[in-house]
Amino acid sequence: MPSRAERRRQTRGPYKRPSFLVNREVLAGFVLGVAVVAAAGAVVLFSGGEDGGPSGTSTPGPEYSPASEEEAAIAALARKSIEVMPRNQWPSLYDDFTAEFQSRCSREEFIQSGIEAAQEQGANLARLGFVRLEDVSVQGDAATATIIGEVTGSFEYEVLAAFQRESGLWKLAPPEGTSGCQAFNRP
Repeated sequence: MPSRAERRRQTRGPYKRPSFLVNREVLAGFVLGVAVVAAAGAVVLFSGGEDGGPSGTSTPGPEYSPASEEEAAIAALARKSIEVMPRNQWPSLYDDFTAEFQSRCSREEFIQSGIEAAQEQGANLARLGFVRLEDVSVQGDAATATIIGEVTGSFEYEVLAAFQRESGLWKLAPPEGTSGCQAFNRP
């Protein structure tokens, strides 16, 4: 009589690698998302879970109310930069970065950074969420804002983000003082 493990294999069929591990675009997206999570995780680790400083002219409460179409587009992009992570949709985010960022961080490097960041976040990866946007400043085709995220049930964190309009669309841009695949700064 076959062993229990052999009977299970017979009823389940041969092992198949999950499709998300086979698809290079999904894997690339995962890595990109992990890089964003790594940046957020670094902020959280270095801030000790504190919000990092005074809120300045921040908008209180969980929702940011944009005052213009530009601010609405920036808020949507900021939300996406956090929400793609726990949904394993990182590859989609790389194309939302400016050409300047992409020239200093290839898709492959971004993917690798994302993988490392996801590993650092561990179980917190699934608990990442967007809370609000604060200190939004739009000056022509450039903008800055503070993204407030959270590790649900634990703490909030903040990252400083930059945005640039390219070909009529708002994109995530590298903030001052960053290099390589670093996409955000901590206050």
